Amino acid sequence: MTGFFKIRKLGKFETFFFLALGVFLMALAYYFFVIPSGLVTGGSTGISMIMTRYFPSVPISVFSLSFNIMFLILGAIFLGKQELGKTIFGSLLFPAYLALFELISPTIPFGDQDLLLITLYAGGLAGMGFGIVVKYGGSTGGTDIAIKIVKKYTKLPLSASVYAVESVIIVAGALTFPPQDGGISGGIITALYAIVVVFITGRVSDWFVIGTQSKKAINIITDKPKELKAVLFATLRRGITEIPSVGGYTDNKKTILITVIQNTEYHLVMQIITANDPKAFVYVTPASEIQGAWSSKEEVLLRRGESTKTDSK
Repeated sequence: MTGFFKIRKLGKFETFFFLALGVFLMALAYYFFVIPSGLVTGGSTGISMIMTRYFPSVPISVFSLSFNIMFLILGAIFLGKQELGKTIFGSLLFPAYLALFELISPTIPFGDQDLLLITLYAGGLAGMGFGIVVKYGGSTGGTDIAIKIVKKYTKLPLSASVYAVESVIIVAGALTFPPQDGGISGGIITALYAIVVVFITGRVSDWFVIGTQSKKAINIITDKPKELKAVLFATLRRGITEIPSVGGYTDNKKTILITVIQNTEYHLVMQIITANDPKAFVYVTPASEIQGAWSSKEEVLLRRGESTKTDSK
């Protein structure tokens, strides 16, 4: 095992296959869990769910396709055609999947079941699908385009634009909840569950995009680089980058040492720094994705034919 993380070029077939798979999982989550339970989680699907409350004879796939096309047109007008290249595929494929499910399973079995269980499965499936779509550079369109428009013309941060657009849809879903299903009080309950779905979707999609191999980047500003390098390398058996620097306030020459460690090594490294240079300034950042030569301590020792056991001192 070399521990070398290489950027791999993706072929068109692989890209579109996984984009189609991701959109399929999202459509599966929405059609079989979100839609029958009345959880308006935002997006063009949320708007479509609201519209079917007033026009129940119209399939939700028709509303989804209509709103996605409308957002694509608005995006072309306000954002430019270049922004929509990777959005068209997902925008058209998602309602196509919904239409397929309507043909295969017109009666949805999960609508009257436990909302908590539905929320967990809906968030997990939608998160997996959305994570795959994002990982392969795609988009599901819909209100993603509206969010970009709001961000462009209001100068709001991306997160604020997301909250502004999606919260309006979630609130509208609560206010338009059918009276026979509990009216406003029932709508508030489903809105709270919808927020949980959104949260789980975000966490699971982050896991798919970033992965579980989250590590930490340790940045050490020190006056004793040689001593720290020697101990850290002897302990971790891993490369350390050294950057000459100057204190902005004192104009004193210092050195920045940078290394990436496993989460389990964090406390050991902090003990080493404290013991060898208690005045060092240290800041730690997540290293959720690594590209290039990096190995765990165990891999380095194995390549050198050494034992992975550390001597007690």
